[in-house]
Amino acid sequence: MKTRTLIAMAAAAVITAGVFRQGALQADALAAPKVAVVDVTRVLENSKKHQAWKDKMEKEQEQMKEEFNAMRSELESLDQQLRLLRRGSEDYLRYSRQFAEKKAILEARNAFYEDKVTNEMQSWTEDLYRTLLLIIDRTAQQKGIDLVLAKEQLDLPAPSLRDFMLTIKTKKVLYNSPKLDITAEVLASLDNEN
Repeated sequence: MKTRTLIAMAAAAVITAGVFRQGALQADALAAPKVAVVDVTRVLENSKKHQAWKDKMEKEQEQMKEEFNAMRSELESLDQQLRLLRRGSEDYLRYSRQFAEKKAILEARNAFYEDKVTNEMQSWTEDLYRTLLLIIDRTAQQKGIDLVLAKEQLDLPAPSLRDFMLTIKTKKVLYNSPKLDITAEVLASLDNEN
């Protein structure tokens, strides 16, 4: 009989503990989540990392412009030479071939550089965004935040109706208390990231 009583008491203790545990879990689930917002565009555009990359790209683009200007000058010179020559002459054909080859090279380089810049920009932005997400995750965990929403600024007047409508359709945070905004902290952490 003692064994049955002990088993019954142990079973009651287990059931009671389970009920209390379930109640605690339900209370946690019902507690209001701690929410924050981050202006992703502001962080990406204003980070020191992005500014350094942007400066590097601007220097590279300036070098490309100089190269293209030199090639255009050569084309203009060849074009002027062609205008002075008689069509069909040996010199005309030689300058005409040089003009066509240099023009094709210029167009090919232009297409290559446009593609290169687009790919580099996409790669850089994706890498920076991945880093940003890790920093947001770390910041949220440190501050005990349960949910972080992306907040974007609406620039008015918009460049076009299409841009304006796209912003309206994708803008999810319409208002937040300034105390929920952790953009400055995330930006500082991103700038300090190695």
